[in-house]
Amino acid sequence: MFISSADWMARNFDGRVEALVPIENVTVHRQVLDEIMVANLRDTLQSWSLAPDGTYTRVATDEENFAAHTYFMTNPSLSGRGRALRRNQNSRVAAR
Repeated sequence: MFISSADWMARNFDGRVEALVPIENVTVHRQVLDEIMVANLRDTLQSWSLAPDGTYTRVATDEENFAAHTYFMTNPSLSGRGRALRRNQNSRVAAR
């Protein structure tokens, strides 16, 4: 599995360098598949479907609305960032 810029569009290749790198860490690889990709595939609020003619239509679903962006903003990742957020909040509270 690789990670790269989300902007792989023709216009972006002319004026800058885009990078693509492998995810070699097993824990991060698992997190991308089990957390990040699942949340993005569940998204019902920001999902669009590309038709063969090049047009997009919003994905309609009868399921409960789910926004991947909101999920990631309110659920710190399993990579340890959540611990850093708690530490930063605690130090700000202690400084007051």
